[in-house]
Amino acid sequence: MKSTIVFQMILLTMFGFVGSVLVGFIFYNSLVFAPNLITFQFVTVGISGALFFSLLKYKSTKEQLIGITIIFLLDFVLIIGKPFSISLIIRDILYLSSMFLAIKLYYKFIQRNSTIKYYLRTFALVFIYCLLTVVFGTVVYLINAKFEFPLIDFLLAITKISILVGFGIGIGIDFYLQNENYIMKYLKLITA
Repeated sequence: MKSTIVFQMILLTMFGFVGSVLVGFIFYNSLVFAPNLITFQFVTVGISGALFFSLLKYKSTKEQLIGITIIFLLDFVLIIGKPFSISLIIRDILYLSSMFLAIKLYYKFIQRNSTIKYYLRTFALVFIYCLLTVVFGTVVYLINAKFEFPLIDFLLAITKISILVGFGIGIGIDFYLQNENYIMKYLKLITA
């Protein structure tokens, strides 16, 4: 039973991640794999967002908090190659917090509501994630730009990326959840 839950978590995380990367690849081609560009969020937010959603679905609150801590630590390890900067740490904490909060709100109020159709739920995640990313992104901009109001180009860029990332994660997760029984039966046939 425990191995089945771990397997379901891996599959759910994989589908959310692949959804995010595929949407990013459709719009930005191989730029989604360039770690120094904003488009790399399709990879980083895709994996961490999908992993956090699977923790929400299959694990206890204690295990969710441990998972969030590990995700934060991995993020800080990944930025070690860059010059150490408190603004980078603040940026990453706020962006990851916006993603965690968006997925938590989505899971609590939208995903568990069976009256909403699966693929319509994706658009709710897009809205929540986009709204929180723009708010948190504006705070990051204000901190880094010494409290000058963000340029419209900056707001448009983070809005576009957050819409696409949220859509990719949401469509991947919803596809898996809607077809979970078929996928599990298919994979049992292959592994049998």
